[in-house]
Amino acid sequence: MSRHQGQNRAATKWIVWIALFACLAGPYWPNAPGLAFMALALFGLLHLAVLVYEQIAQAHFDANMTPQEYEHYCAALLRESRWAARVTRASGDQGVDIVAEKRGARIVVQCKKYRKPVGNRAVQEIVAAIAHEDAQRGVVVATNGYTRAAERLAASNRVLLLHHSQLHRIDRLLQQ
Repeated sequence: MSRHQGQNRAATKWIVWIALFACLAGPYWPNAPGLAFMALALFGLLHLAVLVYEQIAQAHFDANMTPQEYEHYCAALLRESRWAARVTRASGDQGVDIVAEKRGARIVVQCKKYRKPVGNRAVQEIVAAIAHEDAQRGVVVATNGYTRAAERLAASNRVLLLHHSQLHRIDRLLQQ
């Protein structure tokens, strides 16, 4: 089941509970049980509003997004993890797509929306970008994995190679 389907199922359950409590409140209104049922319905309505907001506000991956949209998507995921992330301009970025800061730490991120595994060149570019941007670490985010050579080069330069689904755990991954 996808995340979107799970959120829809949760919203449906909350709508049923809201309707049930609102109906139960009717015969007991305005006595104490009616007020309690109405309070539960209101609580459910507030929770439903939060579920809808999260569904709208959270970044969602789309296989048809452009590479630039993918960069903004990755930056949004970093911001959800409380990083101050900004997407760099498209040209002259020195291999940096995103610069992110949190608690005095700076990371540079390169995003690769490729159909094939990412090779050495992306790792080489992010290693150079670490020095250029005065960052502590570099991260390459790709949709379809990495070549063995890229993995070896990244390991020897303390560069993280991630899939965008791992960005929510970036704080823990950077500490390793």
